Parts: sequence; C-alpha cells; structure tokens
Amino acid sequence: MRSFLSSVARTILGLKWSFVCCSYALVTILVKPSAAKYVLTKIGSNMWSKTMLRIVGNPSVNLSFDSYEASFDYWPKKAIFIANHCSQIDINASAASIPYPIVYLSKASVRKVPILGLLNERVGTVFIDRSNPKAAKESVDRLIATLNRGISVIVYPEGTRSKDGKLLPFKKGAFHLAAKSHTAIIPLHIHGTRTALPKGSLFLRKNPIHVRFGKPLMPPIEDDSASLKAFVMQGQEAIERMKAWHASNINTPD
Repeated sequence: MRSFLSSVARTILGLKWSFVCCSYALVTILVKPSAAKYVLTKIGSNMWSKTMLRIVGNPSVNLSFDSYEASFDYWPKKAIFIANHCSQIDINASAASIPYPIVYLSKASVRKVPILGLLNERVGTVFIDRSNPKAAKESVDRLIATLNRGISVIVYPEGTRSKDGKLLPFKKGAFHLAAKSHTAIIPLHIHGTRTALPKGSLFLRKNPIHVRFGKPLMPPIEDDSASLKAFVMQGQEAIERMKAWHASNINTPD
C-alpha cells in the first residue's frame, strides 16, 4: 500500500509539474518566437526533464560512454540522436542527458494540432509524413534548418514503446534523414525508464535511470538502399551493445 501511495504521489506531482513547464514554454515561445533554445534547454531540459527524473528518484543524471570516442569531446556540433524506447520518461532522460537543445521527429499530423502544432513549429521540430514520399525533401530541408540553428534532433527508431525492453526492428526514417543531410548519428541506450513508467501504466515508480552513449556514426557515402540498410543495422547493433552493457553492469531493473 505504501508503495502504491508513493507512486500516486509521484504521478500527481509529475503531472502538475509537466503542466507548469508546458504552460511556461508555450507562453514564452508565443511571446518571443526566437526563444527556441531557451525553451528547449532552460525549460525543457533543466526545469522539466531533470526535475521529472528527480521525481522518480534520480538526484542527478547517471551517464556513461561506450568508448572514449563516445564522450562529449568527440561529438560533432550537428547530430541526430537515436535511442531505445520503453517509456514516456525516455523523453525526459534524453533531454536531461544530452547537453544540446533537442527537438523530436514528429508525425506531420502534430503540425495541425492547435497550439501544440504551433509550439513544435517554433522550436524547430522536424515533421515527417511517412505516407507522402514527396514530403521527404521538405523534412530534410527542415532538419538542416533546425541543425543550423544549433538544435539537434532525437529519434526513437523503433517507432513505438517496447513492452518487454527488447529492441524492436528499427525504422529507417532517422537514418534516411542523416544520409540525405550528411549528419552524424549518435546512439544512446536508456536503462531504468521501463520500470519507472512502463507502457500502459499511469503511475510513476521510483527507479534509477542510466544513459549510455555510443560513438558517432557517420552516414554512408553511397546513396542506395543497401548502404542505408547497413547504416540502420549499424545503429541498432550499437544500441544492442550498450543494452547488453547495462544488463551486465547496472544492478537495477530496466
């Protein structure tokens, strides 16, 4: 009973804090459209995401690197990040651990949602319409424009949250955008969010969260389907390797 009440209290606190942060972000970007970086870093990362991690029992962000080449010193200034996806808290874990302002790859339909669409438009969200191949160039152009503003993009290439923590086959969208825009991909694996807020659950649970980064992956020079497929596999294998490291070295649930 005590554990359940604790989860309820964490959930209520998390919802209230999310409402405060989203409202602040919305007002800020509406009043000052040029404040995208402030909204993404000061509000999205520091104010909202780091506090959400504290609500689930993480006083600081737990980081590690797959190799010395994966450390912040070796990161390119422009990058697309890819990560596993088990929980809604993955958004907070990503934003809290990546020291760049980041936006997310989003369905084109989000653009039409009142207020939310405008907020995403102004911070530089990259919209993608999988049903319209003609929109691909627009997505690439928007990605390049976002990167040129000093804002990075994160994608969860599984396309949905995994229920059991196993990686689902990666979709190629992020890799296609990286290849077309000549942008590096930086893989990361998030451990602990599935227990903190599993798919289908409404309640936040206390659990340590760890993020491990892999070295940047450069897109292929060749522009063909075989090269793109190999690039996708390279990204998935990098995250699989970091997942295995977490399983062997972190003694807390995923």
